[in-house]
Amino acid sequence: MAMLPKPVARLGVKVLKSEPLRSSANTMSYYDADTYATDDALKVGRMHCLRDGWEDALVSFMLSGGFSPSQKVAQIEAPSLVLWGRQDGILEKEFAQRFLDTLPDASLQWIEECGHVPHLEQPEETARVISEFLRSDKFGGVASPSSSASGDTGMLAGLEPDTVKIVGGIAGALAAAVAAATLGGAEALFGQIF
Repeated sequence: MAMLPKPVARLGVKVLKSEPLRSSANTMSYYDADTYATDDALKVGRMHCLRDGWEDALVSFMLSGGFSPSQKVAQIEAPSLVLWGRQDGILEKEFAQRFLDTLPDASLQWIEECGHVPHLEQPEETARVISEFLRSDKFGGVASPSSSASGDTGMLAGLEPDTVKIVGGIAGALAAAVAAATLGGAEALFGQIF
């Protein structure tokens, strides 16, 4: 990318934010595109592209050579949950395996009948999987499903199922935001992980 002439990089950025490309990505993001790939979803998916300064920032990023966090992934020591929509039309399934192969302590959970955004398309299942992961023996002091009945005061003990669902949805969105911010933005995160 660093070798691109600036006008070519700027043209590429205009294509990235174009309504036809974003509409295609919107449709590819969902297993059930008829339900979820709405005009509102398209607007939300383009929102960051329309902010003042986005084009200049992305052109600068492209001309700098971008950011490849592949070496950093292996340094993540925390137990990691790789949560992947089985019908993801944005990222190939092989990336899920690459995360498993690279992260020192990772487990993979497929979300069935789901595309690229499990927290939107299958929020209950996503929340359940995240909740089970957080309640697993990988985390000391975090409640297991049976511990809330025994009076345990771990992180998720005593929460109502709807609260756990909300936490799961927020956790999914927050994890994506933190990862994107930490690793250099969503385009860097999803375009250049490996």
